[in-house]
Amino acid sequence: MPQDTNEARHPPTLPHPGAEAPTAGQPGGGPLALVMGGGGARAAYQVGFLRALARAEPRLEIPIITGVSAGAINAVHLAAHPGTFAEAVEDLAELWSSLTLDQVLEVDGRPLLMNVLRWGLQLISGGLTGPPRIRSLVDTTPLHRFLTRTLTDGTGAIPGIQDKIRSGRLRAVAVSTSSYSTGQSITWVQGEGVSGWSRPRRSGRLTTIRLEHVMASASIPLFFPAVRIGNEWYSDGGLRLSAPLGPALNLGADRVLAISTRFDPLSREADRPVIRAYPPPAQVIGALMSSIFLDMLDQDAWRVETVNSLLRKIRVEDRDSFRIVRLLTLRPSRDLGRLATEFEAGLPSVFRFLIRGLGTRETESADVLSFLLFDEEYLRLLMEIGQRDGEARLGEVGALLNSPAAASHTLAVPLGDEELEGSLD
Repeated sequence: MPQDTNEARHPPTLPHPGAEAPTAGQPGGGPLALVMGGGGARAAYQVGFLRALARAEPRLEIPIITGVSAGAINAVHLAAHPGTFAEAVEDLAELWSSLTLDQVLEVDGRPLLMNVLRWGLQLISGGLTGPPRIRSLVDTTPLHRFLTRTLTDGTGAIPGIQDKIRSGRLRAVAVSTSSYSTGQSITWVQGEGVSGWSRPRRSGRLTTIRLEHVMASASIPLFFPAVRIGNEWYSDGGLRLSAPLGPALNLGADRVLAISTRFDPLSREADRPVIRAYPPPAQVIGALMSSIFLDMLDQDAWRVETVNSLLRKIRVEDRDSFRIVRLLTLRPSRDLGRLATEFEAGLPSVFRFLIRGLGTRETESADVLSFLLFDEEYLRLLMEIGQRDGEARLGEVGALLNSPAAASHTLAVPLGDEELEGSLD
């Protein structure tokens, strides 16, 4: 297989418990999982890729679907939609194509400025003003209304998920959140014939997924408010999820299609500075958000592939509960943060003013802006890029989807600057 210029060029890390299966399974034709990472507005890229896949495989059934952050919205939509895979994806693409910033957050200038002033007063007063009266920089009531209308029956319940599970078309759907109350990563799972799990600082809990689980998973820290579930407060799932592939593996997936929203440049491009002066807050915040929401998926993919390479050297009967997992990770062919700077001028004036105050114009790649840029033109561009990338890699996806259970399949796994070809027995 020719080398993919967008693949990571870093040595693999050590295995981790996320690659551990709850039960033994056969590689190859086993359960397929779709894993979608976070990234705020970047999740539109995932929809473009899904559109390319749906046009090639319109009646594809994916038994295990997991998502975190904005990827949780896409995951739940696919899991709850009653139609075919192609119909579900087209409806999702239509929603993203018409999405605007005022459908995600309150863009009225006065409340935004008041929130900033209240936070500033709290800071300079040393807390003497009492508990903070605001819970986030922006008000996400519009997003709650939007998702209530598009995902639920109006009460917060999402009945389409259980209907699909009952029909046998879906095995499980999972969305991940981070608990502020306990500091743990909690993945909420709704499914049939599956069980929860417990790993260090992360666990899976069986539940009936509702809108509050989705809102919590997509609540970007500080920018979006935390969400109360039971007696605990939860925020964006990417905040504490060190193993984004873990939920799919713990649910029994033997084949995983993961869609990242992180651009991975060649080494010569990665070494080129995007700023020359001291890093502005936008660069610092963007680096933090990227490390939380974007980098973990790629790192986890390397760990899984490392476990795979070790398992190939062990006889099947000696593998205990470990199994080889066929993994294909897709990522953008273009830098979505760099593209975001071209659309900043289209933001509402006060919101644009506050964002620019962080220094977004002082860097060539404003990752923090790309998380919040729910601009129609930007979202459509991301979907177009995702669709083109998907079409370019349909051969690899087809090999993953159509690999027979008993047959040996060769997968090219990049390690450093070379490829390791291993036979997945």
